Amino acid sequence: MRYSNTPKRRLTKLAWMGALLIITLIPVCAALWLSQTSQAAAARLPAEVSSLENFQRGFTWVADTIKPSVVFIEVEREVEKAAAAGDGENETPDLRDFFGPGFPFPMPRQRPQQPTPRIPVGQGSGVVVDPSGYIVTNNHVVAEAAKVTVHLGTGDAYPAEVVGRDELTDLAVIKIKPKQLLRAAELGDADDTQVGSWAIAVGYPFGGGRLGGAFDEPLHYEPTITVGVVSAVNRQIPSDREGHPFRGLLQTDAPINPGNSGGPLVNIRAQVIGVNQAIYTTAFTGGNIGVGFAIPINAKTKRVIETLKGGEKVVRGRLGLMVVPLTETLKRTYDTDHGVMVLDVEPNSAADRAGLKSEDIILEFQGKKVMAQDEFVNMVQATKPGTTVDLLALRGTKEMHFRAAVEALAEGEVERKATATEPEKLGLTVEALPEEAARKANLEGGVRVKSVDPVSDGARIGLMKGDIIFKINREAVTDVASYRQIVGELKQGDPIVLWISRGGRRQVLELSSLSE
Repeated sequence: MRYSNTPKRRLTKLAWMGALLIITLIPVCAALWLSQTSQAAAARLPAEVSSLENFQRGFTWVADTIKPSVVFIEVEREVEKAAAAGDGENETPDLRDFFGPGFPFPMPRQRPQQPTPRIPVGQGSGVVVDPSGYIVTNNHVVAEAAKVTVHLGTGDAYPAEVVGRDELTDLAVIKIKPKQLLRAAELGDADDTQVGSWAIAVGYPFGGGRLGGAFDEPLHYEPTITVGVVSAVNRQIPSDREGHPFRGLLQTDAPINPGNSGGPLVNIRAQVIGVNQAIYTTAFTGGNIGVGFAIPINAKTKRVIETLKGGEKVVRGRLGLMVVPLTETLKRTYDTDHGVMVLDVEPNSAADRAGLKSEDIILEFQGKKVMAQDEFVNMVQATKPGTTVDLLALRGTKEMHFRAAVEALAEGEVERKATATEPEKLGLTVEALPEEAARKANLEGGVRVKSVDPVSDGARIGLMKGDIIFKINREAVTDVASYRQIVGELKQGDPIVLWISRGGRRQVLELSSLSE
């Protein structure tokens, strides 16, 4: 029997077709609705978010640019040298164990009574400065190394040769022979860096997972990027070489941790402005607390790097004296507006033979005005040994000319470095200086501090029991009587400059205004 195409059959067919069309259109409409909702939500985002996303892309670009130039450095040291430096399995670890035994770190170190010798493995970071394989790192990372291995971000490892080291800047250059040219980082100029500028630290904290590190295996060759700002410039921290602190450092709050040492500190243009060197921490935290230091990359350190790349030693000049900057109090006391003050002169040195004395104020070096301590030190060190230089100094109220033959500053050389009163004045009690104490301090007279009132001007300027005071405001203190006479003439509001000897080293302490 044949069915005819009745109106009822046609309606049923149309109903099925409509249903299928609706089922097909539902996902399409839903997708369009979601897309429009997402676009509407994006349109509602504040402009600041878009700016932040662009800002974020800038840091991503910096990371992508600098990471291929950063390497991980593994160092093995001789057992004998390590034992002499205090490396041992039973030793209480601190950050020196990560940065190296010569690490300049302001924190006391605990040593075992009987250290167990071992083959110590140190670690650090470095930055490629020449595509042929030259890498800059810290001197303390590779000092006394028996074996140095460089690990690239590609996973390749190469033995490295220590080409040159410089203790005074804590810079070193090592060399590998890669299978292909490396990507060298661009060196910037830290002298153009301002406080508050972005600072990005790059390196391998805690080895980045290597040598028993805490990170996952895939991160072995992945350097870490941390972000902060330049907190301060021209900082100074102690070094292992007495009288030669590390000067002119950049301070940053970009987190730097053990293993970062030797890695680059870069600016927002991915230019290297510093080499990460040290962090300040405490025995309680043991880690980064936002105070890190980097050796600045500028014209001076670039010359050092080029000299080390050539396998040559960095030769510096010296005069054999210690100077301190002139503060406003010193300027008022000595009636001058510029210069540096001589604290001590090394016997039989160039300065001694030229006739310079303690308390002279050096006004000019080779005809150029001396305005700051670091400036003077740099001028002397940049002078070729053997050169005779002219100095203009103020002695008392008289300007005097001196000629000195600059000597060579030998590597490893140690120079001497330059840092109570009656209770009614400075808050001190003093005693006569024993003859033996005067001899050891190389002084002809003075008084020794017996006690310091903790809430007094003496305590404020840092005087301590045992300090020897031998001059106050340009007047010599020969004994207790002369000391009392000088102090008795001081008046409220007077500036005070105290010359003292502490532990055999001369220091100058100052007070801008005497209290009541």
